Amino acid sequence: MVRKKNKSQTFQQFSTMMTFVFIAALLWLIIKLSTNYTVTEPLTINMKDAPSNMILTNGTQKIKVTLSTSGFELLHYYFKPKSRRTVDISLEEVPLHKNSESTYSFSSSYAKEKVANFLTIEPNEVSFDENRIILNIEQLDSVRVKVIPNVDLTYEKQYNRLGKIKLTPDHVTIYGPKNKIASIDNVHTEKLSLRNVNQNIDTNIPLKLDETLNADCKKVNVKIFVEKYTEAVANVPIVNNSKKKLRLFPDKVKIKYIVSLTDYNIIKENSFKVNIDTADISASNNFLPIYLTDYPNNTKIISIEPKEVEFIIIEENGN
Repeated sequence: MVRKKNKSQTFQQFSTMMTFVFIAALLWLIIKLSTNYTVTEPLTINMKDAPSNMILTNGTQKIKVTLSTSGFELLHYYFKPKSRRTVDISLEEVPLHKNSESTYSFSSSYAKEKVANFLTIEPNEVSFDENRIILNIEQLDSVRVKVIPNVDLTYEKQYNRLGKIKLTPDHVTIYGPKNKIASIDNVHTEKLSLRNVNQNIDTNIPLKLDETLNADCKKVNVKIFVEKYTEAVANVPIVNNSKKKLRLFPDKVKIKYIVSLTDYNIIKENSFKVNIDTADISASNNFLPIYLTDYPNNTKIISIEPKEVEFIIIEENGN
């Protein structure tokens, strides 16, 4: 019984001793981490938002950063994976100084606040080995081109597009190496795919650019007006523009089309023009094809019946 009690007392004494050791170690660690240290560490800076007419050849570079801060704050840096030790700096926020034809620089003091925010320390705790950050920038050639929308739309039943697609801007300036832009005469947007559309579309779509190219506008506004449509029919007389006098059977065609409800009442039968093709007229062929020469651009033709008409040549007296 006494032996068991001694073992219990020994375990308690060991546990107490380890607790004191742990507390002492923790206090030592807190004191050490509370101490200020000065270390120099590599950090990646990534330059973005370069002017449209320029391209950075060293936009991502490693620099030496000296940090004078507490051990706690340094732990925050060391715990970051190396792949995430990157600070973004917008060139729109720093004054660039032109050193030579292709070399620019800005004071490293402009990067202090970005690095300090990244590491959650004060800017005065950050310093750089170099006073200026050097950038290699190439001037690009340019060309003004038309923007072409790349849209894939299906509309809900009885709905359709009203008018043309409106782009703002409808032309942009493309920048790039001379050999790249020499053959460019237009630029497409990224694809916009929508299904069962029944209302107006107003959205911004990025331009589809090769990675070696840039533009003065990275996105364009796309407006597509959508309206409810109805089906209508027009019985249109066939026009004979040939020198031959013909009698046609039938002398009218039935054009089935769809039109927006807004424009329904302004579309008349004389809004359509239908002709016959007399190029291959002969006595052995009694039928002539018909073709639509004009129709309102705010309509969509569904069908034309018939596709061809029978004819007879009328002989004039005295011939």
